[in-house]
Amino acid sequence: MSKSKTADSGQVEKVEVTLAKPHIHGRQRCKAGDKIKVTAEQKAWLEKQGVVGGQQEEVNNG
Repeated sequence: MSKSKTADSGQVEKVEVTLAKPHIHGRQRCKAGDKIKVTAEQKAWLEKQGVVGGQQEEVNNG
């Protein structure tokens, strides 16, 4: 998976998502209702899998 970076900071932009069902993220077991930070590409994949859904909040890493 490629990573998108912000033009000025060089950091990957992340969004905070709330899990709709259990998921393993970064080798850590997470349960439904937990919030995790992921890239836009990861969020899209999680949405396709039904792991997250609905409106999610963007997180500023700066």
